Amino acid sequence: MNKYNWQIKELVSEEIKKNFPELQPAVLQLLYDRGLKTQEEIDEFLHPDYSQDIHDPFLFQDMEKAVARIYQTKDKKEKILIYGDYDADGVCGSSILAKVFKKLALNFEVYLPDREKDGYGLNENLVRQFAEQGVKLIITVDCGISNAKEVSLATDLGLEVIITDHHHIPEEVPPALAIIHPGYDKNYPFDKLAGGGVAFKVAQALIRKPQSGLNGEADYYEKWLLDLVAISTVADMVPLVGENRTLAKYGLIVLAKTRNLGLQQLYQVAGIKTEKMEAFTIGFQIAPRINAASRMDHANSAFRLLTTENVEEAITIAHELNKKNQARQSLTEKMVSQAKEQIGEVSKDQPVLFTYGDDWNPGVIGLVASKLTQDFSRPAFALSFDGQKYIASGRSIKEFNLIEGLDKFSDYFIKYGGHSGAAGFSITKEKFEKFKADFSEFAREKLKDIKFIPKLIIDQEISLAEANWDLVEILADFEPFGEGNYRPRFLIKDLKVKSSEGLGQDNKHLRLMVQSGETVRKIICFGFGDLCEALRPGDMIEAVCELGINQWNGNREIQLSLIDVNKIS
Repeated sequence: MNKYNWQIKELVSEEIKKNFPELQPAVLQLLYDRGLKTQEEIDEFLHPDYSQDIHDPFLFQDMEKAVARIYQTKDKKEKILIYGDYDADGVCGSSILAKVFKKLALNFEVYLPDREKDGYGLNENLVRQFAEQGVKLIITVDCGISNAKEVSLATDLGLEVIITDHHHIPEEVPPALAIIHPGYDKNYPFDKLAGGGVAFKVAQALIRKPQSGLNGEADYYEKWLLDLVAISTVADMVPLVGENRTLAKYGLIVLAKTRNLGLQQLYQVAGIKTEKMEAFTIGFQIAPRINAASRMDHANSAFRLLTTENVEEAITIAHELNKKNQARQSLTEKMVSQAKEQIGEVSKDQPVLFTYGDDWNPGVIGLVASKLTQDFSRPAFALSFDGQKYIASGRSIKEFNLIEGLDKFSDYFIKYGGHSGAAGFSITKEKFEKFKADFSEFAREKLKDIKFIPKLIIDQEISLAEANWDLVEILADFEPFGEGNYRPRFLIKDLKVKSSEGLGQDNKHLRLMVQSGETVRKIICFGFGDLCEALRPGDMIEAVCELGINQWNGNREIQLSLIDVNKIS
């Protein structure tokens, strides 16, 4: 019955227990599961401190140069062009710089590319267009590191370029005036910032300079930008460890009391409660609506939402994005269904999946690839065709580095880029079949020893009685949860089903009442509605659950959320 191959993490060693006798066993096990074994690592994780854990932006070796050039545009009355990516990370990063540039009275414009017409990153036509418009300095946000050719053209046309990015670094880096990239710059102590996080470091550096005129208000102003940094960090699924954890934790506090008019109105439209702002709120409520702008139309509406100072405009855009997100959800469901029908039965000899539709929306193909990877536990690409070329978006499993794989076949592509777990490319129709065959063979060799069965990593086994308020309070210290710090999963055995009831539209979900000894708990089973008939009163089960709090009308109760279940008898 269980969907996953269950793997319980190694128990904490006796040596670690001796080193930290003051920590409760449950806390110590969860810390150990996350690779935290020294006092310094544990303190930084459990007690993030903005004043201690946020690194000096001037540790980037090119930051002084970048800041000086940006301020120089004010003296020379030159125009800056902020060139951002179209996803939530890029839009938030662009909004951060736009807010700071406006505060500093700089002459600037913002350009967010059209996902379909312009593609990802800089392109030569746009560079020429910017030169004709009198732009003297281009600052990229969440893109640019793979645009050596385009940056060379900009230089030839008399433009200078500052790159702020966090994506995979190619062999040939652009000849930019400055490169602010945590993975490229070995002087900076943390290499996992999101694109918006990198933009924030530039903003930090600018407002800490005397030229900003902010003087004693710099720190205060800086912290009010953290709502957008938190959205970037969670939405782009960078690991919530180190500096990212601190940015996200403080950013969630700012999000709960945001001054951003657009976010305030988005909360109203989406029914977002500020009393309990968490990474889940960003990942499943805020970010999808911001991303819906570029997926269904253009990112400009999301940018306007995050930067408007007009309440009426904020209300209008918030409603627009909510509708676009609803349309995106329906379209994604339809395309995933088409993709699975196209793929059919998947054999072990298919190490990577390719699926395509001539009329598929290129803004949604990444979500299709993600769902295929999730369901089939292997790398997957979804492609759309624009009449001239295929546009592909891919997702991968941790055993296969997608961008390293694409690197080996870079000659096939018009453009490509991304990360180990998510990447994309464009390719001519003539080259696609050969690439597909070659890449599949490469993946087959790389994954020959991998069993394509999804693993479910379990933190520890507990009794039903131990799923109590004490454990809930312990888990609160581990928030925010997300990439690199997932919500702990617990195995609970010896559960007797007392009742099972379908929930939601078409009974897609399930509510179980279970008992072990004298303890009775409710388990909410999202997406498990098909088990309503299979799990009957009296059945014995073991379940893997996440532990949380359900709040309604001022009431609070412990809520167990089912991840997987195995029927014993």
